[in-house]
Amino acid sequence: MSDILSQDEIDQLLLLARAQPSEVEEPVYGLDAAPSVYDFRQPSKLSRDHLRSIQRIHEQFARAFSGLTSARLRTRVDLSIVSIERLSFGEFVNALASPSVISVYSIQPRDGFLILQMNTEMAFILYDRLCGGPGRAPDRPREMTDIELAVLSRQILTDLIRTLEASWQEVSDLSFQLQFTESNPQFLQMMAERDAVILVTLVMEIDHSQEMINLCMSQSALEPVLKEITGRRLFESRRSPQQEELVQLREHLLKAELPVEVELGRATLTMEDLLELRIGDVITLDRKRTEKLDVRVGHSVKFLASPGKLGQKLGAVITDMCQQEGR
Repeated sequence: MSDILSQDEIDQLLLLARAQPSEVEEPVYGLDAAPSVYDFRQPSKLSRDHLRSIQRIHEQFARAFSGLTSARLRTRVDLSIVSIERLSFGEFVNALASPSVISVYSIQPRDGFLILQMNTEMAFILYDRLCGGPGRAPDRPREMTDIELAVLSRQILTDLIRTLEASWQEVSDLSFQLQFTESNPQFLQMMAERDAVILVTLVMEIDHSQEMINLCMSQSALEPVLKEITGRRLFESRRSPQQEELVQLREHLLKAELPVEVELGRATLTMEDLLELRIGDVITLDRKRTEKLDVRVGHSVKFLASPGKLGQKLGAVITDMCQQEGR
């Protein structure tokens, strides 16, 4: 019997640990701890600085992607980090469930690969939400068709990779180029089984469903980057923004829609008066006919205006800018 857990078994254990942290046994340290085997030729640990750097990069990625996907699917989507570990490529492949949605990307300009793996259950939930459904997976696991995979890739996976790429580019000029997609993990042959990889496991929660997403990266491709990263640089931009980026940001801001409201006045009524209102009744406002009106942008008063009429439409002429917010 194989002593390697499948991806489904790993996912269940991680979800159980997150749901019932108080029932997990505490590790034993000191003289009472049992000895463990350690191979110095294949170090199995990442340094604390490297772990902290990778965690902060992917925390930024998880926040950005959660907001982007929540807006696209019009429902709450939470993405959070479960674990970061170093293991061999063979261990990673043997633990994956089949079928899965697996996308392989090259890491440019480094010589390495990034593998994005998602269970078919979560893939179908996302696909169903994209197509206007309630977000349900099929009763029986199956591979996604070419059309289903194309829709998921264009609407979700492309955003995921671009968001991850933007998070890494804060510290290094890394880019990820799609090479191929696969459903059977046993067909992944781009690295040797003993090659070291860094596995970032995240949990995605959507519509009360939780599934794991794995990001596997070649350690050899990330080692030069990790050596250059310091804790201070993670909080500072690696480079000043380019003029093209500033122009694009301004264009996006100019296209943003904001609610603009003109307030004619206010009135306070008792519940009894409100219930007795009938057609033709007049409500007296607290503002005179000659007094200027408040123009609200969002929740703040930004302008003062005078009421008017343009053709057959009512309107307001901006007369002053309001310096004090919250009138």
